[in-house]
Amino acid sequence: MIEIKDVRRLLKGTKKIIDHHEELTIAKGEHFNLFSVLNIETKENKTHSAFLAELLNPKGSHKMGDVFLRLFIDVIDHNENHEIKTSEKSNFKTDKASVKVEYTIPGKIKLYNKEGEDKSKATGGRIDIYLKDSLGNRISIENKIHASDQEAQIQRYCNHEPEKNTVYYLTLKGEDPDKSSSINLKSNKDFFNISYRTTIINWLELCLKEVSNFTSLREAINQYIVLIKKLTNTMNSKHDKELLDLMMANIEESSFIATNYDKALNRLKQNFRKNIIEVLKQKLNPDFYNIEEGNSIEKKNSQIWIHFKSKPQPYFLFGVESFSGSGFQNGNLFVGLINMHNSSIISKLPDENKLNYGWRQVRFLKTKDLNHINLSHKYTIKILNNKTSTSYENLLNRCCDQIVCFVEDYEKKLPKEVFINNLTENDI
Repeated sequence: MIEIKDVRRLLKGTKKIIDHHEELTIAKGEHFNLFSVLNIETKENKTHSAFLAELLNPKGSHKMGDVFLRLFIDVIDHNENHEIKTSEKSNFKTDKASVKVEYTIPGKIKLYNKEGEDKSKATGGRIDIYLKDSLGNRISIENKIHASDQEAQIQRYCNHEPEKNTVYYLTLKGEDPDKSSSINLKSNKDFFNISYRTTIINWLELCLKEVSNFTSLREAINQYIVLIKKLTNTMNSKHDKELLDLMMANIEESSFIATNYDKALNRLKQNFRKNIIEVLKQKLNPDFYNIEEGNSIEKKNSQIWIHFKSKPQPYFLFGVESFSGSGFQNGNLFVGLINMHNSSIISKLPDENKLNYGWRQVRFLKTKDLNHINLSHKYTIKILNNKTSTSYENLLNRCCDQIVCFVEDYEKKLPKEVFINNLTENDI
């Protein structure tokens, strides 16, 4: 039986380690990070793929030849992985290798998603980082920071030159892709998972040993390591060891906290959704709308629905999605008008940031600095955890104001009959 006092002791000890780590971070000036200052820290292709590809490129501006690429091949155990996948030995030749970002596989995307067809034959797509050596051996890296998987994405990449190509799925923590992406393929057999938290940090630290002190290149790599540690909640090795030692000494309490962490996050998100509903009920015309929760916070697509009171059935309605922090567009919050049953009224409206599944008119909720609002981002979670703060109030009002603005914009575009009559099915 776990005692609450033991959990509190563990949390107190953890906070002490985190506070000490924070003090050192401030002392070393690591809170100043160019990637963060420029608001590009989570951009997969423009930041992460571009930076990694430049280091991996033997002809890159670093002028270090293939040193970094050779280290990368060793860290990911590429030659052994290729043999696992193909049963053939292959040593990737690094000296004359080429590297491309967002490499387009020749030919149109074929998903084979009609009834009776086999998605395992799917082809095409655009690979985030694509390496090729002088013998035709290939390395394909699918880079995921917050983006969701595309249909048959890993399957498609593995189908590209399968005897010569090895696919790596790069995520913050080394997670498996969605089943909809890998289809019938198995990780660490048909493709291989690698992580920023372990693989990339280990590789970059080896790269630093090859770079002279006090150079721009060394500082750039250091800045990037700091960014990765921020995104993966990784501390330096000393504090990391202290934390692990503390957790191991309180293993049952650590398991209890880990098990309930997602529940705590979901409660924060649910509280925020309830607050938004409360504000919207005050700001939107109660004669026109009913406002209610949609799917639970645990669901990928969790939302608020804004129903038209005049509609006996929801042929179309306003919605705000997704409060889970996952789903469409990396889980960024948006307000939209969804066309549930191909209503002619909505079909006549021009598209705005069109998404799938009936979302044709969509507007993303953004901060004052025009960054997307995502309830799974670390800085947003901190705000959600302090309901009495000015930051929480500002976030709540910012979201509600944009939602109301969108609804009022489309009130002007929709026929007046939508709000005052029970239209027949033929009218809709």
